[in-house]
Amino acid sequence: MNRTIAVEEEIDRQIDHIRDVMQLSGQPVKALPGRQILQIRNARYHMAGYLPNASGRPTSQGFIVFQGEPTPNSQATGGVMRFVPDEELKVPKYDPATRTIQLWIDWIYLPMVLEQLKHRRHYLWVGFFDNGHTYGDLHTDP
Repeated sequence: MNRTIAVEEEIDRQIDHIRDVMQLSGQPVKALPGRQILQIRNARYHMAGYLPNASGRPTSQGFIVFQGEPTPNSQATGGVMRFVPDEELKVPKYDPATRTIQLWIDWIYLPMVLEQLKHRRHYLWVGFFDNGHTYGDLHTDP
């Protein structure tokens, strides 16, 4: 079996679990078209200090830039995972112009992500659901 198809099937199975992650027990959750799955081939780690604007306060951020190939029903070729404080979290998104999945993750999960990236297979994905729910994650297989 083609491994890329297996990835899409695995994520289809995960959708059933999203209900629990989003604390939506008892509510039907229907996946909408547009899900993007990136098979990660490489990752570049960045730590940056910057000034967001002339009147802003200096800040910093850790992020990982991913490159890879889309699964057969996706178009994503890249991803960015930003590690930010809880108050700076944003909704996961997909930018079709750059074919990039973007995730904002609470910085406390950085050690877990670094451990996941030691696994042999890595997938970044974002899915869109009815009722405005959006879900994105880094999925790995040891």
